[in-house]
Amino acid sequence: MARDGYGVVVEAQALQGVDQNISGLTYNEVTHTLFAVVNRPERVVELDRCGRVLRILPADFGDDLEAISHVEQDLFVIASERGNVIWGALVNGQTRHVLPMSSHTLAVSLNRSKNEGIEGMSWDHRHQRLFLANEKNPLKILEISGFDRLVRGQPTSLSLKTWHDERPLSDLAGDVSSISFNERWDAMTLLSQESRRIYRFDGKYQPFLLLQLERGHHGLKADVKQPEGLAFGPDGSVYVVAEPNLFYRFVPRAAFAATGVVVQPIEGCP
Repeated sequence: MARDGYGVVVEAQALQGVDQNISGLTYNEVTHTLFAVVNRPERVVELDRCGRVLRILPADFGDDLEAISHVEQDLFVIASERGNVIWGALVNGQTRHVLPMSSHTLAVSLNRSKNEGIEGMSWDHRHQRLFLANEKNPLKILEISGFDRLVRGQPTSLSLKTWHDERPLSDLAGDVSSISFNERWDAMTLLSQESRRIYRFDGKYQPFLLLQLERGHHGLKADVKQPEGLAFGPDGSVYVVAEPNLFYRFVPRAAFAATGVVVQPIEGCP
């Protein structure tokens, strides 16, 4: 049973201007906005915390964009599942077209399948690590150190290892559609589309069910049918995007507020 510490305040809100293929999600603490990606055609979408689309930017990154994560200031990393390629990219208030930084590119061998590669990605600001999630076959999370220097255009050597390989993640969930390293908890969180669950791992890599994305849980009126992106706000809010173009926001309830997290109201939305 999930810890009933959250309630949904924005449910299945359609993202205006996005028809399908929303994926990935990251919170930018500089702009206090969210960023997602879309494929076919490739786009970067900026959202406010209410789920309102602020802008949709064309992006030149091949095809099958699946993940995006904010690194610092206007620097992001963007991943394509097809080819398992990661790019650095700059996005700021003046950006009209998102272009890959050719010197900030990394290809990772995860899976021979063309549609079961990088499905999730998260930057750990505290420890300067990049996490990548392979969707399934096998379901696993990789930890890359040294990538912080690469995305800043500095000489580096990369170190890659499997994150938490003591217990197969496939025992926990059918797949992984997104990950988010929550630095306030110093903990990994995993979103599974097939299982409709969000799990948090404690300091001993033990998972517990954080959110159950099905009707009747956390106030949901219907199942979240195809969740594809996960991010956390500084006030403890949990943000989820789901195909084809849906947005969800969950906020901590009173039981969670005992930790000292205060949910700040957002003008114009719950």
